[in-house]
Amino acid sequence: MIFPAKMEKTELLVFKTDADAVLEYLGRARCFQVSGAVEAEPSPREIQLAELHRKLLAARGFLEDGRELPGGEDEDRLPREEDIAEAEKICAEISPLVEKERALLERRQKAKNVIEELEVFRKLDLPLRDIETVTFLAFRMGYVAPAEIPGLKAALEGRALVMELDTAGRILAVSSKKGRFALDTELKNTNFRAKPLSEEIASLPPGTLAALENELVAAEKELDELKNEKARREGLWGKHLAALAARIAIGIAAESLKTHLASTETAYILSGWIPRGDSRKIIADLTELTRGRIAVRSYAPEEVEAVREGKEKVPVKLKHGKLLEAFSGIVVSYGSPLYGTIDPTPLVSVFFVLLFAVMFGDVGQGFVGVLAGFILGSGKIARLKSWKKFAPVFKVVGCACMVTGFLYGSVFCSETLLVRPTRFITGRLFGYEMDRFVTLLPNHGIDKILVFFAFSLGLGVVINSLGLIINIFNRFTLKDYRHAIFAKTGLVGAFFFWYVLALALRLGLGGKLSPADVPCLGIPLVLLFWGDPLYRLLFGKRPLFPDGIFAFIMEGCVEVMETVSYFISNSVSFLRVGAFALSHAVLSLIIFTLVELLAEMPFSAFFQILIIVGGNILIIVLEGLIVSIQVIRLQYYEFFSKFFTESGEAFKPFELRSPGR
Repeated sequence: MIFPAKMEKTELLVFKTDADAVLEYLGRARCFQVSGAVEAEPSPREIQLAELHRKLLAARGFLEDGRELPGGEDEDRLPREEDIAEAEKICAEISPLVEKERALLERRQKAKNVIEELEVFRKLDLPLRDIETVTFLAFRMGYVAPAEIPGLKAALEGRALVMELDTAGRILAVSSKKGRFALDTELKNTNFRAKPLSEEIASLPPGTLAALENELVAAEKELDELKNEKARREGLWGKHLAALAARIAIGIAAESLKTHLASTETAYILSGWIPRGDSRKIIADLTELTRGRIAVRSYAPEEVEAVREGKEKVPVKLKHGKLLEAFSGIVVSYGSPLYGTIDPTPLVSVFFVLLFAVMFGDVGQGFVGVLAGFILGSGKIARLKSWKKFAPVFKVVGCACMVTGFLYGSVFCSETLLVRPTRFITGRLFGYEMDRFVTLLPNHGIDKILVFFAFSLGLGVVINSLGLIINIFNRFTLKDYRHAIFAKTGLVGAFFFWYVLALALRLGLGGKLSPADVPCLGIPLVLLFWGDPLYRLLFGKRPLFPDGIFAFIMEGCVEVMETVSYFISNSVSFLRVGAFALSHAVLSLIIFTLVELLAEMPFSAFFQILIIVGGNILIIVLEGLIVSIQVIRLQYYEFFSKFFTESGEAFKPFELRSPGR
């Protein structure tokens, strides 16, 4: 669980007659990442399946008619010949209906558009083209702002007639031929937008409107009849269409893979990575499946030339249970660890829970988190199904917040509900009673707050130290001795960091400086300054100063200054853990201070409950989000940055999974 799964490169020589069975097995097992694919054009089979899939989607869209048809449960597998034959039959029967519906919809829409255009001319019982052919009159048709129409009528009174055709500002203006210049001037002043009759509308004879209305009714009737036919077809094929479309989509993926494999006339060469722990079973199953008609060659990663030359990365498969899988998104969003290095997910999960609980300790609010975890895990709320994988996070973090909330003595922001049980427990544990185990507010002096902030720094020391240890181990594993030894996150930097911490602790406890402190602090800084030439000298690299002496001096000075500031900022950054825990306590105090101030008001009970409920909701949502961001930030910048200097390649096996699953 601390290290990714060991991998091996495997080459399979498979007869083309067995290829579909082998791919179906590997796709279901999800254990084989294909590598070494070659460039190739789509095969005729792939093109055929892609066209069939397009028709199936069109058929399904036709039957769904804006709804989502149930897909039914069906295993993910390659399409058989009978599946393809059935899909082609369904498409052949539905395609004419799809085309008929498209034509009817176009016919209906066209009739609606023309009716809307003609509606404004209902009173004109003459061909509309004749309007524009009258020789002694000038016509202008278009749009002005409705507010401008009264002024336009007044300006043209006695010179032109302005008719409003609709409420959107469409007008028909008529003047004599001599008066057209005055008409155009006034229209220009109102920002008139001309829109003459379209050729199609202008050529329609009188009485067309009634005929078009009859046409619209007929089209609607045919669409209703088609809807009934659609419902009948849905009953026949609705559930099965989804399964067929999924199988065809899987078939397209398999055909695409086959076209990109190296091949002979009779066989494919399938090359890729397999987890070493699964290799024996996979090869045995494939041998049985093909009845021995398969050749297998396996290589350790170090035996693969492309890996040795750095041209190919070994994919990384992380071994996680449900709980760690829920936290793995934090790691993956930053990057995948390199093959052979430590998987930080277990530590990330522990740190996330611990840091969140310290900053967000409350029994009641933690219980809400646990309850949210169970609700998400049930999957009963459709909109939250995508969050189901995070249910373990909510449960574990919620429980941790309940524990720290008990130590802080806080239940839904109240610091009085747990006083009696805490006094009872502390009286028997320590011989004297306390109101709470941990005091965050300065009610009883600032000493306890300072101790809590020291605890926050201690958490930072632990997290920073583990990051350094992981980096040193990873660098030695990868044979990167330069950064394993002579770097701020290597052995030299780690020694400097830990010695400074020990020195600070000694002085804080009343100790004194010793003569050994100067060399113990100075030697690591000198080694950091001379790190690159020392590495080259010890490991036979030449020249010692590849970029020149001046560049070496500048880089060395920057390295020393950066190391000192780096460890100071990394450590001080964890003070925010104490600061957010304190702010959580202050917000809780504010809520119940407001509740006490309202005690004498009329209907005080109602307003007090409103403030308690609203305040807790605000803290859970807003502060919970802020604390989550801060925890992730601490892990990204103070933990991951020490050893995630290069991202690995995540294991992405070939799989037969239909879209949406």
